[in-house]
Amino acid sequence: MNKARIEMSQYDDFRKYSVEEISQMLGVGKTKTRDLLQSKILPVTKIGRDYFTSKTAIQEFLAKNIGKELYF
Repeated sequence: MNKARIEMSQYDDFRKYSVEEISQMLGVGKTKTRDLLQSKILPVTKIGRDYFTSKTAIQEFLAKNIGKELYF
């Protein structure tokens, strides 16, 4: 439990984001963002129709995948 608390502490901006907000963070369209969300490749938590993540987590995801072509 402490490990999860420590990991979450680095994501102070963790909150609910719309598909449009996530697409703006990624710099891609909403359709491509929905495809990425459905593929479960992005660092998000889905509860019902809502997506929870942080800008920090999205930026880290992009940084880890520099130079890669993502298939989904």
